[in-house]
Amino acid sequence: EIVDKTLNDLCQNLYPKKLFIHDIMDSYSITHHSTNDPFLQHEMEMDGSNSLQKEMDDMIDWLSQIKDYDVYIVKSNHDEHVDRFLRETDWRKMNSLKNALPYMEYASAILKGEAPNGIVPYVINKHYPNFHCLTYNDNIVVNGYLCSMHGNLGASGTRGGMNQFSKLSVKNVVGHTHSISRVSGSCCVGTSTNLRLNYNKGLTTWINAHGIINKLGKFQHIVFFKTKDGFEYTTLE
Repeated sequence: EIVDKTLNDLCQNLYPKKLFIHDIMDSYSITHHSTNDPFLQHEMEMDGSNSLQKEMDDMIDWLSQIKDYDVYIVKSNHDEHVDRFLRETDWRKMNSLKNALPYMEYASAILKGEAPNGIVPYVINKHYPNFHCLTYNDNIVVNGYLCSMHGNLGASGTRGGMNQFSKLSVKNVVGHTHSISRVSGSCCVGTSTNLRLNYNKGLTTWINAHGIINKLGKFQHIVFFKTKDGFEYTTLE
């Protein structure tokens, strides 16, 4: 619902010149967070959610909706779960051998030097060569805002945080916490997912929200809320 409202309503009103997408893939099918939970693994096997190929295919299908935009895929921690899965897993001992073939395909791509920026960017650019799949070292500034930083990494190997980002010499937009915030010139957007996933329990600050930067260099959060008529978003006026 959020994606539909965004692409078929909000974007039709704004005609954005660039789209920056964070955490394009959840990597739920192979995440290290669930590897040692046999009960969850059984549940995933039964409902098919442990298929890496299906999750990749779903991502590629989803991206077809924005193929006509100038798209930037921001390097994010969820995307990298696939690379960690390949590094740390013995395919012969995987919880499900349904992932054996994609494992071999992606591992071969890395060995051949075809995926220097990781597997998710490799797969995306095979289907959408015009998409900009960023690295952690890219610096893309839009109207005074650094937009190429996800927010999971801080300086000198530390964990990222809004207080640290607010002290940078450039204003910035991040998306790691899935929660909106603004500290001086550092802004964080929300998420386009369901607000309840299996790994966020109890109190949460997650919210469905985007951020826009207008031609005057002003940033605004666009927050979605549910009404009796469906989802609406905060006014642009």
